[in-house]
Amino acid sequence: MQDARGVACANIAKAFKRFPDLDPPSLACDDLDQRDASLARAIDRAVRRRWLTLVAVIEHASNRPFVTLEPAVAASLLVGTAQLLLFDRLPDHAVIDCTVEWVRHGGKRPRATGLVNAVLRKVVKLRGSLEQTGEIANECHLPRSDGSWWHLTAPVFKTIAPQFGFSKKIWQRVEKQLGDEQARLFAQNAIAEPPLIVTSETLPECVIPHEQHHFGVVPTSLGMNVADLIEQSDGLRVQDPTSGTSLSLLRWMEQTPQRILDLCAGRGTKTKQLRTLFPNAMIGATEPNDVRRASLQEIAGEFDFTVYVPDGDGPTEPFDLIVADVPCSNSGVFARRPEAKYRYDEKYIASLVELQQSIIRDGVAVLHKGGYFLYATCSVDREENGSQVAWMKRKRHLSLIEQSSTMPCGSPKTEPTSWHDGGFAALLQKDG
Repeated sequence: MQDARGVACANIAKAFKRFPDLDPPSLACDDLDQRDASLARAIDRAVRRRWLTLVAVIEHASNRPFVTLEPAVAASLLVGTAQLLLFDRLPDHAVIDCTVEWVRHGGKRPRATGLVNAVLRKVVKLRGSLEQTGEIANECHLPRSDGSWWHLTAPVFKTIAPQFGFSKKIWQRVEKQLGDEQARLFAQNAIAEPPLIVTSETLPECVIPHEQHHFGVVPTSLGMNVADLIEQSDGLRVQDPTSGTSLSLLRWMEQTPQRILDLCAGRGTKTKQLRTLFPNAMIGATEPNDVRRASLQEIAGEFDFTVYVPDGDGPTEPFDLIVADVPCSNSGVFARRPEAKYRYDEKYIASLVELQQSIIRDGVAVLHKGGYFLYATCSVDREENGSQVAWMKRKRHLSLIEQSSTMPCGSPKTEPTSWHDGGFAALLQKDG
């Protein structure tokens, strides 16, 4: 019979083999009741968000390089340490005993039970006091996503990077991009649990109004399935204010577009918004991912847009407006996509910039002279944002009309009604 901790350990053991190239979590919770499934997901999410913070603690307690451990052993220590440091109301003895048992039976490493038991007991001794305040860059202070801080009994964190779950190399990039003060705010945002934000012209009464008009926060205490809430509420969708307002740049267009193409449309969130904004326009959409494209095709008839498939019959006439919400580093949404921060390095950004430019070239090729190009990312990286605009102006004969850049706002103690993700959007026009 599976239990929550065992499911989490098994999933993290698979992730250990791929780190730092982590996929979004996918847990096999079918055999768990609702409570245990929630615990398994919470443990998995906590480990992914604070992987390198936990590694620093484990290496201190074990006095050995973490990467030399077997996957099952490494996973058990990550899962056990996460529970001991990042969760409340979980008895130490239960966490340690269950973790040791999983190593013995689920992980099939009975000889490692002594090591796991010893390391987790040292982690317990590392905990000093749990305080409501702490210091960034203090070697003994471990911040948690609820805003509290462990004051540890020994210095563990040599730099800010592991204190907030970044590698040294990636933290250097963050500081280079943002500067010291902004980077510290960015780090606090990355460890926070982001609220679930929805938007609609009319919000359900159970939703708490956000500072941004027409947006609201779904209370964690609601106890309702979000899918059910959306189904019961006409026009309600999950969307952050930064993403939801990127289309507001279209107000700078001097004419109403008659033909629109939504590149990289995903599951159609912006495509549906475009239909609301331009009810009489012909709208086309593309999406390279097979699963997301299938979801897109399911709603194409309802919202009256055409989905173009790879290697199929593409558009035969140019467009007046092209919207390109391109694949990016997700650096504006590390709180929502913690696995993305582990690959945020120079090589990865270079590959993304190349991909983004390829998408831009394809889009501009089917854009009317005088037509508009809306470029958007959920990134705060200059190379993906401002530098790409400069490239479009220089190489694609586009002129900048307006742009907006937003840093993520929110920390472990921030009111959820003021939270928003980071992102970038720019409206350009093709030279006539």
